[in-house]
Amino acid sequence: MRILLLANKDIASNVALNTLFQTMTGAHKFKILLSSTVGKNSKNKPLALLDLAFFEESLFNEILFPALQNKPSLNTEKFQSFAGFKTLGVEVADIDSINCQAGINTINEFAPDLIVSIRFGLILQAAVINIPKFGVINLHSGELPTYRGVMATFRAMQQDDTHCGTTLHYISDSGIDSGAIISISKQTLDYKRSYLHNTLSLYEKGVKDVVNAITKIENTGKCESYPVKSKGNYFSFPSEQELNDFKQKGHKLYEYQDIIDIAHSYY
Repeated sequence: MRILLLANKDIASNVALNTLFQTMTGAHKFKILLSSTVGKNSKNKPLALLDLAFFEESLFNEILFPALQNKPSLNTEKFQSFAGFKTLGVEVADIDSINCQAGINTINEFAPDLIVSIRFGLILQAAVINIPKFGVINLHSGELPTYRGVMATFRAMQQDDTHCGTTLHYISDSGIDSGAIISISKQTLDYKRSYLHNTLSLYEKGVKDVVNAITKIENTGKCESYPVKSKGNYFSFPSEQELNDFKQKGHKLYEYQDIIDIAHSYY
């Protein structure tokens, strides 16, 4: 199949894509389109979220990944940067607007059979959704419909949940995290570790769900799914007060050990 991967230019997306390529079997043709941010990119975000963005995006895109390109690893078990995916024969490009005619043309030129979205920062409209014959599936880093929107793991930790999870679902319209659910995978929240660690650890199970779905779609043309019966809860980025409360409870958005752990996957 020809599979278009829509992702965001952050470390979580990169980890998810690396996991996908190391897990995926079969003769598929991939192309990656990368958005630059998830949610509203406001300069008025609380400082804690700007710091988190540095660890999730700038540190890797501007420092670690360029260094990785200058020192390519011969170990195929190591992760690749976004540019490094090209060594796997995968075309990679940035995209700022996907629903305009230029974006539609870009997708039509690749002629995907299936679109897979993972943390993609742009909302898809009907003109894009209707292009692939097998539709669009999205891996959401939260349990739906309870945690729609951004930073679902933060919300789970905020609510003192015992588990966090991923939801694989179809995208059938421009609604956010509202399509029919294919599968949900859960894991225990580790409150000794940070929000970032707990989020990144979701993708091992979540990507397996994506791989299983691709296999089913390749064999039968679709996945079994069920409609969302509730609107659930939609969350935007946490406020400064919510972030302060999160910290007061002893929770962390990130820690330096996260960066060390992640870097070992690449070097």
